[in-house]
Amino acid sequence: MSKPRVLVVGGGIGGLAAALALRNAGASVTVCERAAEPRAARAGHGLVLWHNAVLALRRLGLDREIQKIGYELHRHVFRDRRGRAMADWSMARMARRFDAPVYSVSRPELHRVLSERVGGDLARGFRCTGLAADRDGVTVLFADGREIRADAVVGADGLRSAVRAALRPYEPPPRYAGFTAFQGVIRLPGHGVPEHTFLSTWGRGRWFVCYPLPGDQVYWDGVLGDRVDAPLGMTTAALLEREFGGWPEPIPRLIAATGERALSPVHIFDRPPLRRWSHGRVTLLGDAAHPMTFNLGQGAGQAIEDAVVLGQVFDPADPAGSLAAYEARRVDRTARLARRSRANGELTRWSHPVAVAARNAFMRATFDRLVYRKTYQLTMAIDWSDP
Repeated sequence: MSKPRVLVVGGGIGGLAAALALRNAGASVTVCERAAEPRAARAGHGLVLWHNAVLALRRLGLDREIQKIGYELHRHVFRDRRGRAMADWSMARMARRFDAPVYSVSRPELHRVLSERVGGDLARGFRCTGLAADRDGVTVLFADGREIRADAVVGADGLRSAVRAALRPYEPPPRYAGFTAFQGVIRLPGHGVPEHTFLSTWGRGRWFVCYPLPGDQVYWDGVLGDRVDAPLGMTTAALLEREFGGWPEPIPRLIAATGERALSPVHIFDRPPLRRWSHGRVTLLGDAAHPMTFNLGQGAGQAIEDAVVLGQVFDPADPAGSLAAYEARRVDRTARLARRSRANGELTRWSHPVAVAARNAFMRATFDRLVYRKTYQLTMAIDWSDP
């Protein structure tokens, strides 16, 4: 029997991981990425690979590569805007429990590792515009007039997925989560972020996170709610200095050292969870299937988990049945994470002084035990099968 041909639309982290998993499962895989140049496809800043993501990448044979590009995080420290401690989670203890650390990584570096492993099966400059399906396969249409025939198609093309739009043409657009993240990466010796620490500072309708990356680099997010205004002509750097200027170090130092041109505002969107995202020989993966806010740090991790499960259930003799089995395994878990992530994001938007004081008191009382335990129960309830 010849290998079934699977076309993955989208060459981001999830799409590349899916290609590796499907190739291991016996499929012939091509990844079609819309960006024509590697540098454009690898855009981004930093991300955190939690224990579940590291375990998933290990199953794809990438453990050694991730160790090389990752920086271990041992603590997740929560504090208020005056620098007072609210909680301190031990990632190191959970790393021993799950036999997997937490890493911060450069998103472009992770993308490079995955794309090099996919190799010649990654084709660039292919912008998907639609699909045509019949009982024997799927034809994917591209903007330049090219068409590719496949036995199955995986839409891994992100929040505004063309594959999802073809499956759900009357769906409303993604919903704005109510906040915008201003992101930066800076190489700054003596940056002031504690070693091996994810530092999360909560204010009134504002939230700031930062953590080290390899090589004296720091990734940071200054997150502002939609009630913040800026006068005409105010630069992004000036806005952030106004909103975070009185906050504890190293926040003002990081903002001042980054510079206007290096700041990237990202509006945060998600979608209500679906009960179904596979149709015949077409399925969705990652943000195309279950976009979630970044408040649990699970977007990339869940895309990689998707890839592992898809590879585990893929039967070369039954592509359509395999996609349905993959969906059945993933839909409940990703929905729970998406809902919890959005709820966590709502907490960061609170701005009334009384509500914020109550939230901070709740965090001090519950985060180190109850919320810590519940969060790990949720994120580590992995739904793949053991080899």
